[in-house]
Amino acid sequence: AGAHQQERLSGSVCGVALGALCSGLALRVLARRVARRARRHQRGRWHGGGLHGRHEGRRLGMCSVDSDVDAASILDLPVEKWLESVDLHRDLNSDIAEKYGSVPQHDPAAIAKTVLRIEEAARQCIAPCCSAHPFGSAVNGFGEASSDVDILLALDMDELYYYMSYVNWNNMELNLQADLEQQLRPAFVTQSVLNEKSAAACAVAQLSDFLPRSGFQLVRSLPFARKPLVTFEDVEGDLGEIDVTINNRLPLYNTELLRSYSQINDRVRPLVLLVKTWAKNHNVCGAGAGNLSSYTWTIMVIYFLQLVDGVPSLQALALERRMVSDIDYWGFRHEFEATFLSVDDYWSTCGDGNRKGLGVGVGELLYGFFRFLSREYIWGKEVMSIRCPERLEADGWWRVVGKSHAEPGIHVEDPIELRDLNIVLRRDRLAQLKAELARAVDMLQGGCSLDEFLSSEPLSIQIAMDHMHGKRRRPGGFQIRQRNFGPR
Repeated sequence: AGAHQQERLSGSVCGVALGALCSGLALRVLARRVARRARRHQRGRWHGGGLHGRHEGRRLGMCSVDSDVDAASILDLPVEKWLESVDLHRDLNSDIAEKYGSVPQHDPAAIAKTVLRIEEAARQCIAPCCSAHPFGSAVNGFGEASSDVDILLALDMDELYYYMSYVNWNNMELNLQADLEQQLRPAFVTQSVLNEKSAAACAVAQLSDFLPRSGFQLVRSLPFARKPLVTFEDVEGDLGEIDVTINNRLPLYNTELLRSYSQINDRVRPLVLLVKTWAKNHNVCGAGAGNLSSYTWTIMVIYFLQLVDGVPSLQALALERRMVSDIDYWGFRHEFEATFLSVDDYWSTCGDGNRKGLGVGVGELLYGFFRFLSREYIWGKEVMSIRCPERLEADGWWRVVGKSHAEPGIHVEDPIELRDLNIVLRRDRLAQLKAELARAVDMLQGGCSLDEFLSSEPLSIQIAMDHMHGKRRRPGGFQIRQRNFGPR
């Protein structure tokens, strides 16, 4: 009996080991498939970057634009029909023009002066070949005078490794001497050879120590963040807070792309600034708080204007490919396609003759934007892509790279990284987003003024969650309608 029991036990152990081995192999195969899928996506082998045509139900080729076809003629958003049944405030367009028609931005000369100061300091404390470049909302055409300034320090990786390796060894030697003087046990050296991220972290630490000597006050230093950065307050200048990163090159191309869109249509910038102001006032903007970022809201507005107002896809119009090597969101190096037509090239090649937009004001476009997101956008399925603005449907790729929730979410494609920008969106913030969008539509079609629209109090989280689950509430006289936000 004992031998029989021992044989059964041995068989059980072998079965468990075999099961674990099979599970490990299955996980390894799955990991290889996901990695292969990611590589194909980044190289563009997945036609359309994982997007499906909503009506065709098939994989699309890379989106292209036929210059002989009027882009507005293929769209299916009847904004003019929507406007027939609503009564917008009579002063909405004039108020928008007065408040957002000519919003001042940072003085380019002040930005250039500050960039030069940072570049000179970086050449002394990091490497002589450093060059500084501004990016972000302060220079992409969608910023204000109060916008933070982002600056990239670009340099050759071999130079960065060379100089930061010396700094790293010098710091380790100083720490060792300090431990010996205090008769402490020397700390274990965890990394003597730098990699790409640790070299950038070392450079950020150098900037944290050196830039205060050049008229900057250190606010925070994040050398071990996903993208190492350091934030300073410009004491000698007038630019406020400045974020400095190392070799984070992709935002430079995003900035150039958005700057072109801000100049291609005189209604893009006012509408983007207005929508971002509304989103910030209603607590649905800001990646740090689990909301969609300001950059994502800009992409969403441009996408809507591409659908209804004749704004072209500058990426689809480009003829020559431009590839950029950089680190992706998950820390892996990839080749990204940063191909698009600049606004100058667009005016010289396409001109304004083919632009057939809506004959309405920015106020009507504002209502159409919120109406589209609240009632027409297919939550959980549709991808907003300014690269291919054709109301495309997402496939399984977006469930892998984006943030999934129990309720249908929102999908917004980064035009260059081709990742889902909803990855920062929390579930409670998704509920808030849907509830605020629904209320915005009701307020606008009810005839509210611009000040009332922007200054209304944000809804509570509980009301937003109840709204997402189909319950009815009446906060302060406002009744949220029951609507199906899921796929239709």
